[in-house]
Amino acid sequence: MLRHRAAIERLAQFTAGHPQELLAFIIGIRDLKQINDRFGRSGGDGVIRKVGARLRKFASAYIEDTLFTARLPGREFLIVAAGGADRMEIHAEALIDILSSDFGKPGAPVHISTRIGIAVSGVDESGEALLQRAQSALAKAYSRKGRRYVIAEYHHQDNSKLAAALDADLRSAIEKRQITIMLQPQFAVANGALVGAEALARWHHPKWGEISADTLFSAADRCDLREELSHVIQQEAIAIAANWPAALDALRLSVNLGAEELTEGYAARLMGLLDRTGFAPQRLTVELTEESLVRDADRAGAELERLRGQGIKIALDDFGTGYSSLAYLKDLPLDYLKIDKGMTPDIAGISKDRIILRAIIAMGKALGLMIIAEGVEKAEELEMLQAELCDYFQGYLRSAPLSADDFERFALRSD
Repeated sequence: MLRHRAAIERLAQFTAGHPQELLAFIIGIRDLKQINDRFGRSGGDGVIRKVGARLRKFASAYIEDTLFTARLPGREFLIVAAGGADRMEIHAEALIDILSSDFGKPGAPVHISTRIGIAVSGVDESGEALLQRAQSALAKAYSRKGRRYVIAEYHHQDNSKLAAALDADLRSAIEKRQITIMLQPQFAVANGALVGAEALARWHHPKWGEISADTLFSAADRCDLREELSHVIQQEAIAIAANWPAALDALRLSVNLGAEELTEGYAARLMGLLDRTGFAPQRLTVELTEESLVRDADRAGAELERLRGQGIKIALDDFGTGYSSLAYLKDLPLDYLKIDKGMTPDIAGISKDRIILRAIIAMGKALGLMIIAEGVEKAEELEMLQAELCDYFQGYLRSAPLSADDFERFALRSD
C-alpha cells in the first residue's frame, strides 16, 4: 500500500497519461480518536493496519482495474481504479460492510465507523483536483447522518461548453441506445419484502463521464428530445423487466413520465410497447413526475384512465414539491402517492416534519391510495413509517440503485 506522497505522484501520472475515467474512494475512520483513547496509540495503529489489509484485499478481489491503494495521513485510505463508475455505490456499500466487523482481539471487540468520499474524474482534471473533490465529499460524509458515503459533484469550468457538447451528442446517444438503466429497489414497509423497482436513467458520456438524470433531461428539453428520451428509457426498462426470470414474476416495475408527455395517443403507444415485450400491464406503474405542469388535466386524466383500464397503476411522484399537488390528487386517477425524498430526513423525532408526513399519509389513505416513501436512509425513519402505516419505501437503507444484472442477482437472493 502506497504512502501519501507516492500516491499523489502515481495519481498525477495516471491522470496525465491515461485518458480514461478514474474513480477515487477516500475511506475515513470516523472514531479513531476514541479508539486511541480506549486502547492507546499502539492499539489504534493496530486497527489502522488491519483496515489497510482488508481494503487491499477487497480492492484486488472486487474492484475491477484497481490501479493502487494508499494510506493517507491520519485516519484515511485511498483506492483508485480505472473506470467502474457504474458500480461505485455498490462498492461503497460493500466497503462499509467489510469494515463494520470486529477489528479487536478476543474479549476486546473493536468496531469502527466508516465514511467514504467518492469522486469520478472529469475531462482534463488533474489528480490533485480529483483527490480534493473526494476529500470534500468525505468531509460531507463525516458530518451527515444516514448514508455513510457521499459522491462528489464535478463542477465543469465551462458549463456552456458542456451544455453544447451534450446537446450535440444527445440525439446520437438516444439513437444508439447509450442511455443506461439503473433500478432502485422498492420494499414493503411492513415486512421488508422486495416488491419491485423504479427505473432510473444515466448517461455515461465518453468525454464528460457520468451524466445525471437531471442534466440529461435538461439537455433533452433544450433539444426538444424529451419525448424521444423518455420513450427510449421506458423501452429499455420494460425490456429488462420482461426478461426477469420466472422466480421474479411477482415484482413490479415503475417508469417515470413527465406531465408534458401525456399527449393524446400516449396510452396506445405504451400498450403497444408492452404487447411487443410481453410484460404484463398489471406489473407496471407509471410515475407522473412533477417537473412540469399538467396543462390539460382533462386530456391527461383521459390518457391515465386508458392505462388504468388495462391494469397499469398510476403514481404521483415527488409529492410535497413541484406544482399543484393537491389539485392533481383531486383531478387525476391515481393509485399510489410517492412522498418526496426531501421530506424523509428528520422525521423520526417529535417534530413538524413528522406531523406533516403523518397528515400526508392519512390524506392519501383516505383517498384510497397506497403510499411510497422515497429516500429512506435510517432505521429510525423506517420505524416511523411502520408506525404511520406507510405501505412501501425505497432508499439507501436497503439498497442503492443497481445495474440490471446486479438488481436481478439482488432480487433472486431476496426471493
